[in-house]
Amino acid sequence: MRTAARFHEIILGLRAKFATSGYRAVAFAIGAVACGGSASDSVAPTSSVTAAAIVITPAAPPAVAVGSQFALQAEVHGTDGQIVPGATVFWSSLDTNVAIVTTTGIVTGKSLGSTQVAASSGGQSAVVPVAVVPVAVASIAILPGQASLTVGATAALQAVTYDAAGQVLTGRSVVWATSAPQIATVDNSGTVTGVSAGTATITGTSEGKTASASVSVSLTPVSSVAVTPSSAMVVAGHTVALTAVATDANGNVLSGRAVVWSSASPSVATVSTLGLVSAVAAGTATIKATSDGKTGAAQIVVSLPPPAAVAAVSLAPSTLSLQVGNASNLVATLRDSSGTALSGRTVAWMSSAPAVATVSNAGAVTAVGAGTAVITATSEGKSAAATITVSIPAPTAAVASVRITPSTVSLRNNQTAVLTAKVYDSRGSQLTGRIIAWSSNDSSAVSVTRTGSSTATIAVVGGDNGTTIITATCESATGTSVVTVHD
Repeated sequence: MRTAARFHEIILGLRAKFATSGYRAVAFAIGAVACGGSASDSVAPTSSVTAAAIVITPAAPPAVAVGSQFALQAEVHGTDGQIVPGATVFWSSLDTNVAIVTTTGIVTGKSLGSTQVAASSGGQSAVVPVAVVPVAVASIAILPGQASLTVGATAALQAVTYDAAGQVLTGRSVVWATSAPQIATVDNSGTVTGVSAGTATITGTSEGKTASASVSVSLTPVSSVAVTPSSAMVVAGHTVALTAVATDANGNVLSGRAVVWSSASPSVATVSTLGLVSAVAAGTATIKATSDGKTGAAQIVVSLPPPAAVAAVSLAPSTLSLQVGNASNLVATLRDSSGTALSGRTVAWMSSAPAVATVSNAGAVTAVGAGTAVITATSEGKSAAATITVSIPAPTAAVASVRITPSTVSLRNNQTAVLTAKVYDSRGSQLTGRIIAWSSNDSSAVSVTRTGSSTATIAVVGGDNGTTIITATCESATGTSVVTVHD
């Protein structure tokens, strides 16, 4: 059998020889090379004219998709350059895994790649290249066609490509785009992220075919509304400004939300659209702030002007340090414009951070949580403030016991489970902020890994069926959980 290099050498030489004959992609070679046999294996043309050249049309066939077909035609020319009528032509494919050819020249794509198809007659052959490409995308669908999400949330879209017969095509590249990136963005995998309220069209394009999905982005719902201050005493004819803060279900502050203010007793106090309360007459009024159906309120106590106006307020002490759970008193001193102390006047107390320290109507401050709070005492529009620093006392109770949940676990090979350990003092009160160490009495069978301040993940890693003891240790106390491994 002749080599492929010799085959191409012969084709190139004869193609140049007949370049001026007007033939299209004429190539000559020994028939045995293209057909896989000797020259004597070819069948001579039925014409008495000797075959000198074969012309395959088209000379540069179009790419064929997997499973599709196209037709080739071969003309046999004699030594006189004329077409040999009735000549027998044999067709063959160099790689039948890529493409096959029928006895009539019909080529069918079998798999992605390239090969050559040869036509042979009377000891002469011609070849043309054949490229097999993927089935073209005829249409694309985006699933789901509609999606709704809140600002900051994500949604996954899927692009499904189809051929002309409606069959799903896999492994096709899809380019994603958004019509409004200021409302919703989309990444290369089709994951959409809400940016701001509105509607955006997300498109997916594959091989020139496009489909879209409509995405609606809404604001995160308001979960609660808090009004600051929650209470205030105002002298008739004076005003006090209230602030409304809207938060989501996770306690995150939501900005830019519309707030509607209202007064339950307009004859006592009115409120503007910006939360400015105007005291009208003596009494109590509930001022409400509503946003997205959620309402917060403040109690406004309106008093009549005293005979002598309060000119100044002072607090003693002006700074105070407390530990959580402790309490202390602040004393407010009111003076008129001449510096004379005034008695019998109403003082409104307020804490800037009730989660840190609260204050009673008598000035009694209670430490609630670690941090700093400003306690304000107000009388007739005059105020004074004291800074309260709250700290957490160091833990003193010793760990008396450790309990693991669950206390027994049944697992198969390669399964995992999560254990939770809680520590208690001698009175049975749960303690927090303690360091817990985890161990396994047979880590080759069941391993244990700390995954949180009080949790650990156990995993069956090998060995025979049996039991393993998992231990949680805190200070000098321990707790155990029994892990049973079974088939």
